[in-house]
Amino acid sequence: MLSDAQNRWLAEQSYWVDTRKDNKPYIPEKEEQYYYNSNNPKLGKFEVLKTENNEKNGMQAMAVAPVDKNGNADTTEIVIAYAGTNFADAKDRATDLQTVILGDKMFEQSPAHPYTGSKIDGQVMTAQKFANEIKAKYPDAKISTTGHSLGEFLALTVSAENQWRNVGFNGPDPSNILSEKAKKWVEENPGMLTNYRNRADLIGNFGGDDISVAITVSMEMGTHLNPVDYHQLSNWTFDKEGKLKIPNNDYNQKAILQQAERYLMMEYTAKLSGLLALHKKFQMSGRGISSNEQIYLDDSHALAIIETAVAEFKISTALVIKIYQDGMADAEKIWNETLQEARKCGDLLTESEILDELECVGCTEKRLVIEPCKDYQNKINKVKKMGDSFDCLAADIKNSIEALKQKDRDLALQLA
Repeated sequence: MLSDAQNRWLAEQSYWVDTRKDNKPYIPEKEEQYYYNSNNPKLGKFEVLKTENNEKNGMQAMAVAPVDKNGNADTTEIVIAYAGTNFADAKDRATDLQTVILGDKMFEQSPAHPYTGSKIDGQVMTAQKFANEIKAKYPDAKISTTGHSLGEFLALTVSAENQWRNVGFNGPDPSNILSEKAKKWVEENPGMLTNYRNRADLIGNFGGDDISVAITVSMEMGTHLNPVDYHQLSNWTFDKEGKLKIPNNDYNQKAILQQAERYLMMEYTAKLSGLLALHKKFQMSGRGISSNEQIYLDDSHALAIIETAVAEFKISTALVIKIYQDGMADAEKIWNETLQEARKCGDLLTESEILDELECVGCTEKRLVIEPCKDYQNKINKVKKMGDSFDCLAADIKNSIEALKQKDRDLALQLA
């Protein structure tokens, strides 16, 4: 699967499909083989399979496939990147108003005089049509989407309606144009759509996050006079593995947790895809699926679920444990500060007399520190015990799978 950095890079490339864009370094030709090369080798190479530059409503998109080590496009995995707003293009500006803000899928052909001219298919509709064409031409491909700003708005919509994965940036919420079926799928499949947003970005945060797919990050950029600065795609940075960097501050604790959970979902879906491929391999044997093969698939499926649950549980509990530990530290701090203030006020009293006076008003170390910390520690121990139970269950399933492979030589050979 593509990394966050690769998706960000492709989202940027999609802007160059627009022939109206100034200072174009390259122009990917429609349905022509074209390779993008990056200065960062880890971003790899992609072949442009198809582009769309709709002159009527201003929608731009391109479908790409990664290039393997032999120089061939791997069309089992395709990414559709949608271009964001080109502020020099009146059609893009009109789409921002008519579709993003007002929720109208159709496009008013006279944007200077809204609601006076005839309407045609809007960018959302041509974005879906483009996706349908790619899906029809590559029916066995795993398709995902990306984009920035208006491009991510389109990408989120297309992915939700087609039940595809998405990773994009600074996209407004598309819930005002999604079907009820798409909304239900998004709700039932958390982690499939990831819309990274800058906390201070007024454009990307427009409309809230009704479908709960945004990871809102405090970028620590300081104060800028131009609000567009917070919306730029260039603000995002990534680690050496291509994972988006989220500053470790108090506000971003939720974002860090959300990102970790989404990476878990990526691993989980990858495992399920592998099991599906294995299922097809067993069927191709010509004798159907044996009972042992079915047991292996069922156990492996259960293991994938358990391992994902274990990892997600540990991520969540790590945050819970930190809260408890912070509470313990705060309790100790409050007690020490209380003692210091009491000593200042009762400088003629002995330490024992000061403690007695504090006890008279219910302020004791036992009540403020010892008892709360004991309660916190009990909760931490309970959380850790639940984690141990998950680990034991996963270990039992792994052992049963290994025993089955040892017992069934033919199965072991097929898995080799």
